[in-house]
Amino acid sequence: MEFRKNTDTPEQFLSKTLNKKDNYTKDSLLIAVELKNLLLRHEHEDFFYSKEYFDGTDIIVDTILYSPDFNKLAILFLTKNPTSRQLMPTENYDFYYNASAYLGIRQKDTISLSFLGPSFSNSIDKKEFSKLIRQNFFRTFVSKDTIAEYANKYNLNDTRFWTGSEWKKIEQDKIKRREYEEEKIRHPENVYEPKN
Repeated sequence: MEFRKNTDTPEQFLSKTLNKKDNYTKDSLLIAVELKNLLLRHEHEDFFYSKEYFDGTDIIVDTILYSPDFNKLAILFLTKNPTSRQLMPTENYDFYYNASAYLGIRQKDTISLSFLGPSFSNSIDKKEFSKLIRQNFFRTFVSKDTIAEYANKYNLNDTRFWTGSEWKKIEQDKIKRREYEEEKIRHPENVYEPKN
């Protein structure tokens, strides 16, 4: 356990971007489908890598935050699994919840997702868990070391977050992924992929 002081977003930087209810619902459904696709792939270095997630895992989009132009999104979500999926099942409860966050970039009618983290696990109280993850991302998300290249300099509810280093990291990761895919085609003997 680590004690983290609240680094509340100053009032003048609090994000006030709201989406219309219909658009929010549409985005929520689209994101849930994208998250389910990630879950079924179990890709390495992704939230859904663990085999505890399966096609019966429920995905609950808790909160969507939007940049002023609505082209960037921050998504807080929970997963719901039967306690039988735990290594040591919680007694007297049927389900447990895990949670995390992804960043999204809108491209026409699609939203591409990138894992943000951190992850939270093994809660039996959905409502309290939702409060906990919101507190983390809205009050204590800022890194201790804000000088590091990809440090979290702002909470997700801060207007300055939308131009922060997290988005630069997504671009760098895309470039690395594209280079990796090209290397797989040109020189497959040089590429090792872990088995799922």
